Amino acid sequence: MTETDVDWQTTFLDQGLYQDLATLFTALGQAADFPDLAQLGQWLAPGTQTLSGQPVQFCADAPSDYYEAQVLASGRVPTRERNWHDLFNALAWALFPRAKAMLNGQHVADIDAHGLHPRTLRRDSLTLFDECGVLVVASDLSLLEDLRQHRWQSAFVARRGAWGRQIEGRVFGHAVYEQGLTPYLGLTAKMFPVLVEADYFAWNIKDRYGYLDQVLALALAGDALKDKALLSPLPLLGVPGWWPANAAADFYDNTQYFRSLSRPRPPL
Repeated sequence: MTETDVDWQTTFLDQGLYQDLATLFTALGQAADFPDLAQLGQWLAPGTQTLSGQPVQFCADAPSDYYEAQVLASGRVPTRERNWHDLFNALAWALFPRAKAMLNGQHVADIDAHGLHPRTLRRDSLTLFDECGVLVVASDLSLLEDLRQHRWQSAFVARRGAWGRQIEGRVFGHAVYEQGLTPYLGLTAKMFPVLVEADYFAWNIKDRYGYLDQVLALALAGDALKDKALLSPLPLLGVPGWWPANAAADFYDNTQYFRSLSRPRPPL
């Protein structure tokens, strides 16, 4: 993943895609420069650790071993300073400590079982979600199926009022946040569907993240990402509230971005 050539600024927090970061990391919006490693460490939940029991800490030194192996064995997460990609990865650790630890552990388990090269479908899937994953959470299964089956007009236009009440997106992949700094028509993430009870949407944001972290960690432990079959494309700029232009219904008429499926996906 290439680095985003953007100097420090806080205006990105005004965009809908970053609303959760603005709410949960208020000091981010007040910072005069990139947060340093100490500040990033302070945002970690107490007791955040790898599956090997090592406390997670962000370090400036380059990995001495394969990245995922070093993280699991030592808890040290290589984090370049003044770097958007690594900043957003650190924030992902703060938001999803259990799931990030489980994903890291599964990477290493796959390497131990199959070797570093060639990469397996499982490792490719884990990497894809780590970088580009978005949890789409809904209390109505048909809303998730609309997205998975590329029924964009139904999901984003006809049922737009359901967003924030029966369905929402929560970013997991740190590359999603990085790419959102320089958005372009065609920007696409990978959707991981999560079905919840209706009362989920009455919870506060911290409780929602805590629940999703636990659900995702359990799903990963159950090998939910053994391949990419469960992950479907999510046109990121189409999510209501995440991109101003999608307030106009004709935004979704662009069939090069909002593409149809050649054949239906198996239902969840």
